[in-house]
Amino acid sequence: MDIRGLFFGILCFVFLVPVRVSAQVKITLDSCIVRALESNYSIKIIRNQQQQAENNVSFSPFMPTLGVTAGQRQNIQDSKVIAGEEERKLNVSVSDVLSAGVALNWRLFDGMEMFMTYSRYQEMLGIGELKTKTAVENLIVEVSSYYYDVIRQHSKVEAARHSLALSASRYAEARDKYVLGVLSGLEAQQAKLDLNADSSNYIKEKELLKSAYISLNMSMNTDLQQHSYVDDSITLREPLLWDELQDNMLQWNTTLLIGRRDRKVSELDMKIARAALFPKLDFNAGYNYNYTKTPEATTSLNRTNGPYWGFSVSVDIFNRLENRRKIKNAKLDMENADLSYLEAELQMKADLAQLYNTYENNLQMVSFEQESARVAFDNLDAALERYKLGELAGIEFREFQRSYIDAVDREVSAIYQTKMSELSLLLISGQIMR
Repeated sequence: MDIRGLFFGILCFVFLVPVRVSAQVKITLDSCIVRALESNYSIKIIRNQQQQAENNVSFSPFMPTLGVTAGQRQNIQDSKVIAGEEERKLNVSVSDVLSAGVALNWRLFDGMEMFMTYSRYQEMLGIGELKTKTAVENLIVEVSSYYYDVIRQHSKVEAARHSLALSASRYAEARDKYVLGVLSGLEAQQAKLDLNADSSNYIKEKELLKSAYISLNMSMNTDLQQHSYVDDSITLREPLLWDELQDNMLQWNTTLLIGRRDRKVSELDMKIARAALFPKLDFNAGYNYNYTKTPEATTSLNRTNGPYWGFSVSVDIFNRLENRRKIKNAKLDMENADLSYLEAELQMKADLAQLYNTYENNLQMVSFEQESARVAFDNLDAALERYKLGELAGIEFREFQRSYIDAVDREVSAIYQTKMSELSLLLISGQIMR
């Protein structure tokens, strides 16, 4: 095969294919997040659970109960009555009984249990909303990490493509010089090996890029085969400050907010358990209708009907020490809720310290690696000129290529890791949605 035709084919593959895919519609990180929030299955599940908590918050504990009853019964029996010398028998006596009624029961006082129950439902709704917020925050971080990973892989593919183009040019030139007898065949063979290595590396980086797109597509619940729709760069925020992060974490961290509501729920559970010690006052009202017909009896027809109303008071004097047991357990639950919150707060502080330490180190590494990447690119450009002039051996030029690839890889990895640290800090401080 003609070497110039091979070189032209490689360059077309390297440079023209990206031009074709770049015509696809590009979308931003915000668009990816919106798509994920609309279609992600986990978010839909957590929102349904929040809706259940909303349904539980009602005034039902304060409302009366109203019931309607109706019944019909027929009795068939034999009876024998002896009164002195008189004996009376009734064989196959049939009686019909009809009954109906409407009953209303309204608990007017139960030791404030109904108020505590309503407040508990409100707290559980607040916990449900915070869990939804936690799921949304985690999804935002997940989509962002996949999105920035795609950008990182794009940068690595571009670096691999650049190195491949240089290796193709070097091989073509070495082959031409070998044909002219200016250069040894060993140099051409080595250039060919380096070209093959760069081709393999380029294919590998493209595979990693496609995998990054698949992960991003999965988080958005969209077509897994979509790709080349991200055209962006990783931009770091202004350096985050420790004091502000810690203050925001203590105030807005969703885990700590849930812990505070859990403490409130345990306090309400204690009050509900103590409510059993108080008397209960009920208002009862209704209307009853009863009809009994027994033709063979002395009283063959009995019918009663009419309304009724009144109040009733009940007090548990002794119920096998159940109230005492429930109160003791409620106290322990309340203590455990306090301890769990303190443990969560300590863990959040430790996590924040670890994340911030990593973040500061990553910021320093970004500065170093960006400078190294610039120097490596300049060195590679200068080495290419020297190689064309014959002042630099191929194996020496290859070292500059490797240094360039390694420097670009370290640079994009450092920027990506710093961005991940930044997102983690915003998440733990409750600022990811602010």
